This record gives sequence, structure tokens and C-alpha cells, in this order.
Amino acid sequence: ILDDVWSRADLEKVLFDGEEYKTLVTTRDCSTIPKTPSTQLYQLPLLDDTDALSLFCFWAFGQRSIPSTAAETLVWQVQAECKGLPLALKVIGSSLHGQPLPAWERAKNKLLNGEPISDYHKEGLLRVLETSIDVLNEETRVCFLDLGSF
Repeated sequence: ILDDVWSRADLEKVLFDGEEYKTLVTTRDCSTIPKTPSTQLYQLPLLDDTDALSLFCFWAFGQRSIPSTAAETLVWQVQAECKGLPLALKVIGSSLHGQPLPAWERAKNKLLNGEPISDYHKEGLLRVLETSIDVLNEETRVCFLDLGSF
């Protein structure tokens, strides 16, 4: 499994052909994937606005809709900056859980500028990734971490 590949040159360094061997590659740029007869592309769609809002609200408010006490426009703006990415919706939503209105405003402004909204935002993302790595057996974990160093 090669996650978040940005360069075809980097990918070609680690790909090889082998019988009964498969490689799963995730990328935001399909042009990084060499086209071969065995290549199968699957474009994973982002969450639509309704599902994205539901997921965001679950983590931000503990329910699947905007509560009447929340600033609805601001919630929509922050959620929209997550671009339908489930991990971003979870991490950013949970980092804003229980925060006052000024914190939401700061978060919106930081997201609009491409900045992390808080240390928790960065750490939350790393914790989620760490959890995924921790469940791997030792040999697979070492391989994964080696590949992640590219």
C-alpha cells in the first residue's frame, strides 16, 4: 500500500511486477499511476455537502445536524473548508467541539489561509494516522514506515 503518492518518478522506484502481487496506490493525481493492462483505477468521491455536514456536526456537536444554538453560516463555512474529506471533517470538527464562537471564527480564517487551526488539529491528524499504523503487525509496520520516508 502506497499512500498519498505525488510523483510518478517516486512511484516507479518502488513498483515491480510479480505474479499474484498487487499494489494499492492512493493519490490525488491519477497521472502518477502508470497505465498498464492490469491497472484498475477507482476514483473515490468526496463527501457531498449533506454527508459532509452530517459527519462534521457529529464530531463538532455530537449530533448529525447544526444545533439551533450554533452560528449556522459559520458552521457551513468551516465545514466547506474541509472540502468533503472525511478525515478533515473529523479532526477539525472534533477540535472545535465545545469551543466558543471566536474560536470558530479564528478556525475559519486560518482554514481560508491554509493554516492548521490548532495544535490539536495537527496532533489529531497524526493520532488518527498513528492508530492505523499501530494495528499493523511488526513486519508490515516497518515496511510501511520505510515507504513513508520517501
